[in-house]
Amino acid sequence: MKNCLNHAFCWYLLLILSVTLSGCGGKANAVEGTVIAEFEWKGKHQITLEEMMQEISELPEYKQTQYSETKEGLEEYMTLMAESRLILMMAKEQDLDQDGKIQKKVQEYLHELMVEKITGIEVEQKVKPTESDFKAYYEANKSEYVSPEQVRVTCVAVSNKETAEKALTEIHQDGRDITEIAKELSEKGELEGPGSDPNSPGDTGFFSRDSFSGVVKPFVDLAFDLQIGEINKEIIEVDVQGTEYYMIFRKEEYQEERQKPYEEVKDDVSYAAEEKLREDLTKAWLEGLKQKAAVQVFADRIDLPSTEEELEDTTDTNEDSAITAPESDEPDSVDEE
Repeated sequence: MKNCLNHAFCWYLLLILSVTLSGCGGKANAVEGTVIAEFEWKGKHQITLEEMMQEISELPEYKQTQYSETKEGLEEYMTLMAESRLILMMAKEQDLDQDGKIQKKVQEYLHELMVEKITGIEVEQKVKPTESDFKAYYEANKSEYVSPEQVRVTCVAVSNKETAEKALTEIHQDGRDITEIAKELSEKGELEGPGSDPNSPGDTGFFSRDSFSGVVKPFVDLAFDLQIGEINKEIIEVDVQGTEYYMIFRKEEYQEERQKPYEEVKDDVSYAAEEKLREDLTKAWLEGLKQKAAVQVFADRIDLPSTEEELEDTTDTNEDSAITAPESDEPDSVDEE
C-alpha cells in the first residue's frame, strides 16, 4: 500500500470521497461481472473489472491514457480502488462523513464541479473560432504584433575596472578586435552581463530599448545611438545592486520596427482570439442570466467609515466598551499570551 500513497492515490481518494460523502454511496458488494479485487471488512466487498473500466472511462483523457493503456496502469488503478474503499469504510465507521469541515469541503468541490459543468455547456461548447475569426482578430489588434526596433552588439562587460581599461586601450590604440578580447575574457571566466554566453562570447543577440532594466539605460541608449561598426570611446559604468560593471561594445546590426505578418504570429493570435471569444461569450451569458433573473445590487447599502471623525467615533466606542467591561478572573499572563 505504501507505493500507492502518492499523488494519484490522493487524487482518487478525494474523487471517491466526494461521491461517497455526498450521498451517492460506494460500489461495494458488487455481484455481477469479473471480480478483480475483494476484501473483508464486516462482510465481503468486491470490485469488478467492468466497474473499474467504467470509472476509468469517466476520467479526464490524460488519466485514461495513464491507466488504461498498459497492464501496469490497470493494476495500479485496481489497487487504488481497493485501498481507497477500505480507507473510506474506516473513515465512515468513525463518522467522518458527518464531520462539518469535511462536508463543507465536499460541498465546495461539488459547487466547483457544477459551475465548471454549466460553464462548459453554456460557453466552452460555443468557443469554436474559425480561421477568419483569427484573421479578423489580428487585423483589429495589429499594434500588439509589432516588433520594436532592435540592435545587436558585441560587448565586453566586466566587474574589474582595470580589465576594462586594458581592453579599451587594446581596442582603440593597439587595434585588437573586440571579439577576440571577449573570447579571451570568456575563457578566463571574467565576462559578465550582456554577451557573457560562453557559446558566443560578446554576442548580445538582438535586444530592444525595453529588454533590460533601467539600471543599464546608458548602455542601451548608446547602443542605439552608435553607428554600425562603431565602438564606444569611453567605458560605460553601471551599478547593478551595488556592483559596478564596466562595458565596451561595438554595434553590429540594427533592425527597424516592423509589423509582424499574420503567418508569423498565427499561434499567438489564435490563442488570444479564442480567449477573447471565451471572455465575450461568458460576459454575454452572465449578463443574459442576470437580466432573466432580474438581479439587483444595492451598492448604496454598503456603508463603511469614510472620514477620520467616523473612525475616531468607532475607536472611542471600542475604548468605552473596554473600560466598562468586567475585569477578567484570569491572571495577567493569560492576557499577554
